[in-house]
Amino acid sequence: MVFSETGYFFSETPHYDKVWFLLGQPISIKSIKMCIFAGMDVLKKREILLYTLLWALIFATVPLMLGYYYISDRDAVFATNEVWRGWLAILPFLVLFLAHHLAAYPLLESKPRVWYFLCVALILGLFGLWCFKFRVMPHEQLPPLFEPGMDWQPPPGKPREPPMDGHRPLRPQVMHFIIGVLIIAADLGIKSFFHGEREHRRLEAMRAENLAGQLEALRYQINPHFFMNTLNNIHALVDIDPESAKTAVEEFSKLMRIVLYDGNAPVIPLSKELDYLSHYVSLMKLRYPDSVDIQLDVPESCYTAVVPPLVMASFAENAFKHGISYESHSYVHIKVALEKDKIIFRCKNSRHPSQGTVQHGLGLENVHKRLELQYGENYTLHIDNAAESYEVLLIIPSTC
Repeated sequence: MVFSETGYFFSETPHYDKVWFLLGQPISIKSIKMCIFAGMDVLKKREILLYTLLWALIFATVPLMLGYYYISDRDAVFATNEVWRGWLAILPFLVLFLAHHLAAYPLLESKPRVWYFLCVALILGLFGLWCFKFRVMPHEQLPPLFEPGMDWQPPPGKPREPPMDGHRPLRPQVMHFIIGVLIIAADLGIKSFFHGEREHRRLEAMRAENLAGQLEALRYQINPHFFMNTLNNIHALVDIDPESAKTAVEEFSKLMRIVLYDGNAPVIPLSKELDYLSHYVSLMKLRYPDSVDIQLDVPESCYTAVVPPLVMASFAENAFKHGISYESHSYVHIKVALEKDKIIFRCKNSRHPSQGTVQHGLGLENVHKRLELQYGENYTLHIDNAAESYEVLLIIPSTC
């Protein structure tokens, strides 16, 4: 990366493809942050910010503690070199953290994982060698191990306070090594947490993508099913009433317009679903005689309510297919209502002995699957399959 005379920076090598979007941007804190976080997801940014904050707090404790000491002791004079000495004492622990974070942890995702444990053992071995061989300073020397009955003398200028239980305090080298182990454990825990969260989001994204694919496949199965039944209805009208057949073709074109423009959407406004339902019922009224009792009751205003496309129409189509008989009284009653945040759909049709005991078909099977994929358990579908009637009650949320 090269800085130009005008105060702009640019990349001369293709290796920095992630920051090419910064070409021509003025150098600023914002542009530097954009360069650092280029191509990173939200979790990676949060992970880096968390580590940065933690180590910033650790390094900030040195001047804070020294400042508190000098404030409490009026005769003391604050020395900048003491801050540098404190930071130099923390630096090996930062190196230990970076060694595990950048070198050891990536091996944990490889197989076999024994390479990770070997790398951690090597890092801790080198850190232990530093603690016990190179970390010892004159002021850190301790007296020999205190044995019971020994007349132990404290260092000059310190009060006589023999260690409790006949043992001396824990050596600083051991404390440093324990702190190093805790740093590695903390890094492992944080990395594992973000890795698990990242895997969870990846699985959720895959699940959503799979769900969308299943819904798309089911919609492609339902649409031809509707077209096939509707064309059969128009074909029957051609021989019975040619004028009605022309009107039926117009209604069918309106149905196709809704399907082509809105049928592939995951949800559509309830008003469009009711328009489709209205056109389909009008088509059925043209086909069947006036003796068939066909009723459609829908709300005048739907506001922001949405539904999956063709769900209600699938039940209506099933009702006309199995509930109409030219030999006995037949009826199809459809009602849609809005109550608070729920959409209530009812469809009831007559049944006849010649139709058997069960109404089923490809359309209804796909509707069941679509409702499960779209709403999970947050919907109600009750079917009352009585001897002389067949009734469907569907309750779904008005928003998805």
